[in-house]
Amino acid sequence: MIFHVRLTHSPENCWARDEHGGKAEEFVTRIEDAEGSHGVRVHSAMVSPVEHTFYLLVESDTYEGLTSLLSGSIGQDHEADVVPVMTLRGAMKTLGME
Repeated sequence: MIFHVRLTHSPENCWARDEHGGKAEEFVTRIEDAEGSHGVRVHSAMVSPVEHTFYLLVESDTYEGLTSLLSGSIGQDHEADVVPVMTLRGAMKTLGME
């Protein structure tokens, strides 16, 4: 199953601030190793620094794997919106448009 994940944080809780040193690097490493550690394939990981928002497109066989990926400081420091999504072609097939 494919999920679109939006993670937002406040400017005060931004990982670019000195007092949050190392969290951004941990997050990048966690994403790069997601498939091996959590059974989750990260298709894309983007950030909008001005909006203090991360966007992920991930694929996981289980919601538990996705929850594991987003645990720890990621879940503690961000509000998350997780939405199951599908390809346009997949939606057309599901809706009988093909």
